[in-house]
Amino acid sequence: MKNLKLFFSALTVAFAILGLTRALSTDITLPITFVCLAITMFITAKEYSSKQEKSNAIYFGLLGTFLLIVTAYNVASMIWGI
Repeated sequence: MKNLKLFFSALTVAFAILGLTRALSTDITLPITFVCLAITMFITAKEYSSKQEKSNAIYFGLLGTFLLIVTAYNVASMIWGI
């Protein structure tokens, strides 16, 4: 799990840097950054739940879910002009 968390954390930082330096459009990098961050939050929630720290697991699970909902709304608004 630690390697997977490290991989998605690195992807989050890499796409954030690509967006901030305008190497790629932020319309592309922002949703990818948020999805990678949400996956990192879900992995962290899984780690906390295996350590029997349920309150932290719920917090990170809700945070990951919120990030995915916001990202889905933003992508839908870019595509369909909602």
